[in-house]
Amino acid sequence: MLSKFEEAIDKLEEEVYAFGKLDEEAFVKIIEAVREKDSAKAEEARQILKGNHKANARIDMNAITTLALYAPEASDLRRVVAQIKIASELSRIGDYIRSHAKSVLQELAVQEEEEEIDSTRDAFYQSTLRALQLALESIRERDSDALDHLSRQINVEESKCDDFVAILEKNMVSRICSNPDHADEVVSQLHVIRKLERISDRCINIVKLARYALEGGKLKL
Repeated sequence: MLSKFEEAIDKLEEEVYAFGKLDEEAFVKIIEAVREKDSAKAEEARQILKGNHKANARIDMNAITTLALYAPEASDLRRVVAQIKIASELSRIGDYIRSHAKSVLQELAVQEEEEEIDSTRDAFYQSTLRALQLALESIRERDSDALDHLSRQINVEESKCDDFVAILEKNMVSRICSNPDHADEVVSQLHVIRKLERISDRCINIVKLARYALEGGKLKL
């Protein structure tokens, strides 16, 4: 039978996992919105993450309550600390996704109907989504070898994201050169893409935190 503290920390971890699944759900909506030119789905993504900061604050409060009630030892304390930090990473990811949903709404408002999604951008979306999904898996993982495997996979996706963004930046510079009148619009899109690129970086942080919760040691983010 689990102790009351173990039940409390398991509940906290599931709450953090569910919090992250909202990020995933919203990002899937954005991908669908861009592919289908459906502004309603971009708005759905924004609404999914509307309570992002309140949910993060609620997780923090539940974690503090757990600490106050059970005064855990060092090995258990780090599990609670890790969940607080993972929730913070997921909250920032949610901010990036919600900001991108707003950008997609603006883009779809002026986009020509026949325009197709750029294949590099779509690939970037897919690698970003995969990194997020792997990071969420790590929250529930209790095996060191499995965490190693997840970490390697996330690093691969993060590297791919860097490559895709480099290509997108080059393409955007070419667009500015060929059509200077749209420079402000393109620069704004570039800023949003660079912000979205940080998701995979934060996914690396999440798997590091999952390892810290499992094994302890020094934490470097």
